[in-house]
Amino acid sequence: MKKLILASCTADVYLYVDQIPSSSQDAKVMHKEMVLGGCGYHVAKACEEAILFCPLGKGIYGDFVRQHLLNEDLECLLYPVKEDNGVCYCMIEENGQRTFLSDHGAEYHYAKEMFSDLPPTDWIYVSGIDLEEKQNQCVIDYLNCVDANLFFSPGPRVTFIPEICEKMLKRRPVLHMNKEECESWTRRSMEEGMKYLWDQTQRPVVVTDSFRGSYAYDGEMVYVPSVPVCSTNVTGAGDTHAGSCLDSLSQGLDLETMLKKANQKASEKIIKKEGIL
Repeated sequence: MKKLILASCTADVYLYVDQIPSSSQDAKVMHKEMVLGGCGYHVAKACEEAILFCPLGKGIYGDFVRQHLLNEDLECLLYPVKEDNGVCYCMIEENGQRTFLSDHGAEYHYAKEMFSDLPPTDWIYVSGIDLEEKQNQCVIDYLNCVDANLFFSPGPRVTFIPEICEKMLKRRPVLHMNKEECESWTRRSMEEGMKYLWDQTQRPVVVTDSFRGSYAYDGEMVYVPSVPVCSTNVTGAGDTHAGSCLDSLSQGLDLETMLKKANQKASEKIIKKEGIL
């Protein structure tokens, strides 16, 4: 089944640091590299028959994305715009955890005319970070006009987009997030939050819990522990997990099998890091 991944592809600059500096401090960059990133890119790479759809701008980061996507085994619908692409600076600590500084550019700015010739698909993935931009109401308008299964990842800034999240819940999507996002969104414990969201959508709610594993709730709770790995960079693991879950659901797999496959994919993602700068 075809999946439309309606989310950004960016240039990520990895800055490996000994520690994240606080106000007035500094930190040494041990190593740096630039890679393709963004929710849309990572999700699409974890899916079979995925179509990545996002705006593509100009400038050094737009050129980087354009050039490197040509080398990817990935079907893309890139809408060219005059605006420059932005960049995401990813500060990576020694334990592999990452902190993002996102400079949003063309890759996050959709427009109504971009949706006129999109092919019909069985599933559509949307991320909250893209919907945060005010002009992207056009994305929700498009979703309200199509007959497809929705898969929504609200993202780490979920508390900044309460109205957007309410609109998305009305479309009854499958939901995917991590424990912190679930608890921030619902102001409940993870388990109670998952049940609360499921009561509104009656669709699977998937939550990852770092190295401890992942959960899915669809009337009953399913838990699968994670695959033990050691990584120096966990960037993209959550999006890869989401993409794998989307792929499994499109195939009609049960939730336990879905989580096992997604945990494995996420583990593989964080032990394979390549890039240039």
